[in-house]
Amino acid sequence: MKSIILFLAAFFCITSLNAQNFNVGKNTKDSLKILLQKEKQDTGRVMLLTELAYAFNTNNRDTTIILALEALSLSQRIGFVKGQAASLIRIGSYYNASGNRAKAMEVFLKALKLSEKINYINGISGSLNNIGLIYHLQGEYHQAIDYYLKAKKLNGRNNREIATNLRLLGSSYFQLKRYDSAKVYTQQIYQVTGKEPFDLLGNIYSGMGQKKLALEYYRLQMPITRKNESNMGLGSLSLQMARMFESEGQMDSTLVYANQAFKILKGAGFTSGTLNASSFLSSFYERKGNADSAFFYLKIAKAANDSLFGRERVNQLHGLGFDEKLRQIEITAVELKEAEDRKHNLQYAAIAIGLITFIILFFALSRSIIVKTKFIEFFGILGLLAVFEFINLFIHPYLAHVTNDSPVLMLGILIAIGALLIPFHHKLEQWITKIMVEKNKKIRLEAARKTIATLEGSPVT
Repeated sequence: MKSIILFLAAFFCITSLNAQNFNVGKNTKDSLKILLQKEKQDTGRVMLLTELAYAFNTNNRDTTIILALEALSLSQRIGFVKGQAASLIRIGSYYNASGNRAKAMEVFLKALKLSEKINYINGISGSLNNIGLIYHLQGEYHQAIDYYLKAKKLNGRNNREIATNLRLLGSSYFQLKRYDSAKVYTQQIYQVTGKEPFDLLGNIYSGMGQKKLALEYYRLQMPITRKNESNMGLGSLSLQMARMFESEGQMDSTLVYANQAFKILKGAGFTSGTLNASSFLSSFYERKGNADSAFFYLKIAKAANDSLFGRERVNQLHGLGFDEKLRQIEITAVELKEAEDRKHNLQYAAIAIGLITFIILFFALSRSIIVKTKFIEFFGILGLLAVFEFINLFIHPYLAHVTNDSPVLMLGILIAIGALLIPFHHKLEQWITKIMVEKNKKIRLEAARKTIATLEGSPVT
């Protein structure tokens, strides 16, 4: 039970911090919905869907996953890799919050790979932060910090991502009891957001043994959390203050804030928070020798614990359902890719048939009808140019795969191919033009000889 409570406390520490500082209000959600209705471009709709999924993440995860799956499906249909990466990050966050860490890691790694493929910086840093968060929640803080620091190097102008990264770093160093490092990263949040992270500072000073200063920071955080309407954050903060007051021997204040935490968390339906608060109250009354109250809250804690693991099983079942939806989306994407490949192959075949037909007609007509020399030279050059451009078009996808879409490498290879083909192209052009022109001249001379012979009345030989 103790290990479970510590684990849940770590989880609440991170999620409530994010909720308190980046809570998205109803007005923002409504604005995003209006923008989504007005947006005509599919790529724009995908990114708005991912933003809306983020907006619902703190209080309605079911809506989050529905929006994220819709964004993923649309982005795969239109081949929008950036949208795929952004959608997968939202889906991974859902799995992580549901306790399915293995699936979350798989999804985040897929998002990271896609983001790296197109150099989508926010996608790379977001994936690294979330991978670090998985290690953090498992207590592997050193490994978590490695990922957070990698993400920090990529932080651009997105203040939300920067502040989240700094919070995660501060929280990990706090867990390692490296309070100086935790304080450095936590204080940098103010430079980004213009807001003091009082809750994190309270945790740090509490760890350093400066209880009164920690309590003052918690008090400063309380109205901010209320304003953000984050019940999870408010309940978690109240419980933290109860622990602080207990360590200071202020039992009346301890009971007030512990009861406040229990009421908020239980009333909001946060089973994990209810488990934490009721366990604390049960221990508190046990130490005071109040057996009836201790037993009362112990029963609530046991029920919350059973419900929590029952909910985890439900989440696992939901996860299996979402796994199937993801599989269906991937199958659809593969089918679309195969259809697109078939379309391209048909186009290549049509181009090849067209070129062959052109060449045959060119040879046939230049041997059978009288045309000007410049006409033969022009169409001879045009035909060869079309052939060589078709070769470039045909090998381009293979070059893109081999060079990983590197413009420099592709240009270098195309120049090398051109350098090899130019002499051959020049000789072939001269040979075909010469043969066709000479043959056409013979046809014209023969036609002229026949005309003269007919006029003179002599037989044609």
